[in-house]
Amino acid sequence: MRYVASDGEHQVTLDVGENGHLRRIVAGDTTLDVDWQAVGGASARGGADAAAGHYGLIADGRSFEVYVRAVPGGASAARNFEVLIGGRPFAVRLEDARASTLAGLAGAGHERGEVVISAPMPGLVSGVLAAAGDHVEAGQTIVVLEAMKMENDLATPRGGIVKAVRVARGQTVNQGDTLAIVGDPAGGAELSPLEDED
Repeated sequence: MRYVASDGEHQVTLDVGENGHLRRIVAGDTTLDVDWQAVGGASARGGADAAAGHYGLIADGRSFEVYVRAVPGGASAARNFEVLIGGRPFAVRLEDARASTLAGLAGAGHERGEVVISAPMPGLVSGVLAAAGDHVEAGQTIVVLEAMKMENDLATPRGGIVKAVRVARGQTVNQGDTLAIVGDPAGGAELSPLEDED
């Protein structure tokens, strides 16, 4: 399972094993294998189940003392923590990487030009809800992708015309594969029907 941790300036991905134990941290092109152990009675589970407490973290051959305290948050799926690493405080927001990717797709503010809707994770296309030439509104689901026994509605971040649909129901896709392309209406907004007849 992967989680995205952000302090507002930096973002890292936490790779958590099936046993809930943090295995590695990915920051851009850098991947650090880590050893994460509870000190005292704290739980060493990572991810969204991380408990408040005192931890020892070894990354890139360096040792860090880490203190974690959960901070009550709103209704968001993300969880907030106060984290003290080597005496330096951070306010950290933690969310499932899949949810973060889907939110990023829905929140992109494209007004003009083409938008490529890509697979945020490997999966099986369980539904295609638009065809080339269809007019769609911002936030409208274009493709439904089944991954990890969950169906994920992949929506267009802008309204426009579906220029292409590159997948079919029942097709397996990889992360990053193009599923559909949404763009401006043919001729752009400046052309009227009379001008288009020439």
